[in-house]
Amino acid sequence: MKKFTTVLFLISLILIPVFGQTENEILSKATDLIVNKKYMTAFKTLSDFDPKNEKPDIVLLKEDIALNYFVTSIMHQMFTFKDLEMNEDIMDYRGKEGSSEMFSFTVNEILDELLKKYPTNYKLNKGLADYYNDVLLRYQGNWLKKDNILSGLVLKNYQIVIDHQLADYTVYYKVGLEFVSQKKYKESIPYFLESIKLKSDHADTHYNMAYAYLFMNDRENALKYAKNSFDLYVDKTYKEDAARMIGQIYFEMNNYNDAIKYYETANDMEADNYYNLRPLLNIYVKTSDAKEKPTLYAFYNLNPENPTIYNDLGDIYFENSKTSELIDFYLSRLSQYTGDKKISGNLHFYLGQLYLISDKNAAKDNFLKAQALFSTVFDKNNEVFNAINEEIKKADEK
Repeated sequence: MKKFTTVLFLISLILIPVFGQTENEILSKATDLIVNKKYMTAFKTLSDFDPKNEKPDIVLLKEDIALNYFVTSIMHQMFTFKDLEMNEDIMDYRGKEGSSEMFSFTVNEILDELLKKYPTNYKLNKGLADYYNDVLLRYQGNWLKKDNILSGLVLKNYQIVIDHQLADYTVYYKVGLEFVSQKKYKESIPYFLESIKLKSDHADTHYNMAYAYLFMNDRENALKYAKNSFDLYVDKTYKEDAARMIGQIYFEMNNYNDAIKYYETANDMEADNYYNLRPLLNIYVKTSDAKEKPTLYAFYNLNPENPTIYNDLGDIYFENSKTSELIDFYLSRLSQYTGDKKISGNLHFYLGQLYLISDKNAAKDNFLKAQALFSTVFDKNNEVFNAINEEIKKADEK
């Protein structure tokens, strides 16, 4: 018996490192598969090794695949995956019909169970916070738990990670971002600053801290971090957005020259973008810049059928006390669009609104012309006719 017991003991000593090495090998294999974009095979490899989701590191790598590389997600409880070629991107397939294998993977329930067994494994708290954070971003009020509950779970679990000195820059960044989403801008700042201490070149942190400072009316700090984000961003879309933010900050500081500089920089990156042209036109009108006229044409031509364009133009020229210039512009457009009854109707309707200030007879005449034109393109029950009738009543007031 003594000899038999010794043999069992020696076997157990041999099996312990082999088991640990096997798990490490599976994790390494799955990681290599992920690098090579074999997401379905990676997930399946992990699932086959740990079918009952009992091993924390295996589960957390499965979560990483599920959150970042799914093709289809059903309430973030079931996921489909696909192996890709190296020249393909998951976004080429996401949300589109096709063949991909479905896996049930209830991340929150699995992590909750693991935390009962491993309450001091704070990587599980990070995994839970990452999961709920992703659910908040993707489902926005349409998930199994209400957003305020999800938000609380995100902050609670990330705070546990922070309290045990295991937070990386992404944890601090996501906590800051969650406070921003709750409009708790002051509370977000310390977390963003900690994130920057850990990774100074993370452009999104600088950008969102600038956003928070802007809503706190701290424009000096907002400008500092917005410029940082502009310098750090490589992606053209994000860099353009940062340029717009800098332009807005300078505008609020009444520094119109620098506001123009950055809005023009944004417009150079993407010409004829509504969000670039509108503020540029506003500043050009305010400063009587020579670029006003070509920008007015470019802005109007974005979509002459869209009422938003006319409402924006009305706001810009009214706020700058230059409605007569806008009237002249609309009159010049009437001759161009004589064959387009919808655009002609828009021009007469918004001319009527502008004339209400100075000439009610001219206003009523334009409203009636708009009514006649719209009657040929819209159903009689369209709400535009109620709007016209209300405007005619204003024109009839003495």
